[in-house]
Amino acid sequence: MKVSDLIELLQTQPQDIPVAYRLHSEQLLLEVEAIAVVDCCEARPDGWVHHARSDKPTTPYLLFPGN
Repeated sequence: MKVSDLIELLQTQPQDIPVAYRLHSEQLLLEVEAIAVVDCCEARPDGWVHHARSDKPTTPYLLFPGN
């Protein structure tokens, strides 16, 4: 998913509801400060993205909090 895909999705949702994300077995309200651009390894073919490593190429991602 790209940022443009996320924006398009969000524009189809009710604009006056809070946003929460899963954190273990509960949910937590999403705060703007919890979202950041972070350099991580390029995505593997199965979609997994690892923390940046000195032996792998990296790329910036818009990172949301989670488990």
